[in-house]
Amino acid sequence: MENERIETAQQFFSWFDQLHTQMDQDEETKYQLARAAYSGFEEQCDAILNDVNCALQHLKSLQEQYLFVSTKTGTLHEACEQLLKEQSELVDLAENVHQKLSYFIELENINTKLNSPTLSVSSESFIPMLNKLDDCIAYVSSHPNFRDYSVYLAKCNQCLSKAVHLMKTYTVNTLQGLTNQLMKRDPLMAPNSDNAFTLFYLKFRAAAPKVRTLFEQIEQRSEKMPEYRQLLNEIHHCYLNQREHLLGPSITSTVTELTNRNNRDHCALVKSYFLYCFISLCLRFHFK
Repeated sequence: MENERIETAQQFFSWFDQLHTQMDQDEETKYQLARAAYSGFEEQCDAILNDVNCALQHLKSLQEQYLFVSTKTGTLHEACEQLLKEQSELVDLAENVHQKLSYFIELENINTKLNSPTLSVSSESFIPMLNKLDDCIAYVSSHPNFRDYSVYLAKCNQCLSKAVHLMKTYTVNTLQGLTNQLMKRDPLMAPNSDNAFTLFYLKFRAAAPKVRTLFEQIEQRSEKMPEYRQLLNEIHHCYLNQREHLLGPSITSTVTELTNRNNRDHCALVKSYFLYCFISLCLRFHFK
């Protein structure tokens, strides 16, 4: 059309229309290409938006799961703390119960030992057993609100009676045995001879360590328990009886001899009595 000659107005208008149409098509093509490019971008943005929405959904799901797990974990943590607290309380309760129960268990063990025919008062385990029995008696006596209080208190008193009986039997047998040995040792020995006095004192002195520890334990408890106080009195009475049985003839013979020797001199008689009673007898009893 460029090579065509425009000779008439009609040709000019036709050419102009074609030119205008061509320009419109060229302009529209540019916009169509831009529109197509923008449409591609829109699709990509939609795809990205979909991916973002999916990611947000996953994040929301993860957040919900995290909150669920966090809640469960917190609940589990609280439950564990509660269990640990209850465990600690139960341990304390068990220790408290065991501590209280230990006295009753020990009381049963003591009762079994006291009923055993092999138990010896002179054994090393007897004094510790007495200490444990004292603890059991003190504990039971201080808790009258316990169930079966009267039963266990009676059992404590029963064990105490058995222990006192064993100590009394052992002590009395020891003292009487010493007396019998000395009486049978030399029946012909003069009762007021120095050999007799020396033998009587030394024999008791040699046997003293066997019963001294037991005497000390009885004396310590005699101030708190009437059973031990009565036992101590009975032991003293037995000891004095045995000493009287041994030394009585010698003392009587010596006093008679001093009386006959100083029958006319009362001052010498009193002096002799004093020297004999307070020096010969009392000092020997005190130091031996």
